[in-house]
Amino acid sequence: MVWAAFWGFGNRILLYIMDRDFKSKKNRFLANLYIEVLDANARYINDNLVFMQDNASIHTAEKVKD
Repeated sequence: MVWAAFWGFGNRILLYIMDRDFKSKKNRFLANLYIEVLDANARYINDNLVFMQDNASIHTAEKVKD
């Protein structure tokens, strides 16, 4: 999975390439890793930006929503 952010005037954040967790039952991506990516970039998120996601299970996990 690749995570990215961009906004007006060519501003962007470097791409994060997230590896699957091969120890999990279905080799899925972990919500904890997604939370780490969001935490690392939270300083860029403000009221003027629209946060978009595609309803993938990693985005809608209860711990991510919290």
